Amino acid sequence: MQCIFYPSSIVVVGVSERPENLARTIIANLCAFGYKGKLFAVGRKEGSVQGIPIATSLDQVPDGLDLAVILTPAATVSGLMEECGRKGISHVVIESGGFSEFSEAGRRLEQQLLKIARRLGMRFVGPNCISVINFETGLYLPFGSMSPVNARLGPASVVSQIGGVSLTYVDRLCMAGVGVNKAVSIGNKTDLDESDYLAYLLQDPGTEIICLYLESVGNGRKLTDLARSSTKPIIVHKSNRGKASQSVAISHTAALADDDQIVSAALRQVGIFRTEGFRESVATAQGLTLPPVRGNSLVVISRSGGHAVIAADTAERHGFPAVLEYAQRQSNW
Repeated sequence: MQCIFYPSSIVVVGVSERPENLARTIIANLCAFGYKGKLFAVGRKEGSVQGIPIATSLDQVPDGLDLAVILTPAATVSGLMEECGRKGISHVVIESGGFSEFSEAGRRLEQQLLKIARRLGMRFVGPNCISVINFETGLYLPFGSMSPVNARLGPASVVSQIGGVSLTYVDRLCMAGVGVNKAVSIGNKTDLDESDYLAYLLQDPGTEIICLYLESVGNGRKLTDLARSSTKPIIVHKSNRGKASQSVAISHTAALADDDQIVSAALRQVGIFRTEGFRESVATAQGLTLPPVRGNSLVVISRSGGHAVIAADTAERHGFPAVLEYAQRQSNW
């Protein structure tokens, strides 16, 4: 995992000088966010992007790089994985789509990636993902542009099954003042799944709060065992709950729905905060950055008597003493 979140050298595969090329945007993002490691680019034609020459083969870059980022057509990825393995590149991020979320042929391609990784001792993120962010080091691998001006380093780290959702959480956590340490979009999670990233982030010094967005749970027992032993708060936004969402989820991450009542009960049992959407997740993260409440004395300042009554009911329901003082101030206009 360290090579995924703290790579000292990266090769981006699929780069061209064409303005619409998405792999080119990855290079531009790394430069904009101030990534200080060694950076290489590979594409079909020679050229340069951000002053970095484009090699036409992985054979032209040094052996043993920490991380390869692949954004090429699905049919080409297995061959590139083989080349990475021969070059001693043991960690790969596969941003390409067109795998099990797309067709049966894509599913077979995906299984081929897993076989190659197992044979060559490799680990990979994805496929079908937007990728990895570490604001500590300027690592920004998504193929969509983001301005560093909007980035805020903070204690929350995000693990998301969906790339667009991961970026929404990054954006909202930064705007809310919480800030983000790391984020990863796990896509089809063919190799590394949510439990693998959770295990890493539980040991990560820069991560104090963990936010997970999931459409399916790969290994529920492992996830709950990790949460049970965690000293860090975990927030889970679990979607794909009903029939209407299942067909959509399958079409973009091949996610299968889980029994929602079982999921809720299991999360509650191990102390995970389950939230219903972006706003509640971010609000929960904001609350978790505040000092812990001590004692059971509560002061309620209310704009009206009715709001005070509602607050009193809520306080009593959560175990605070059913005592409320209400003061009304009248102003002369």
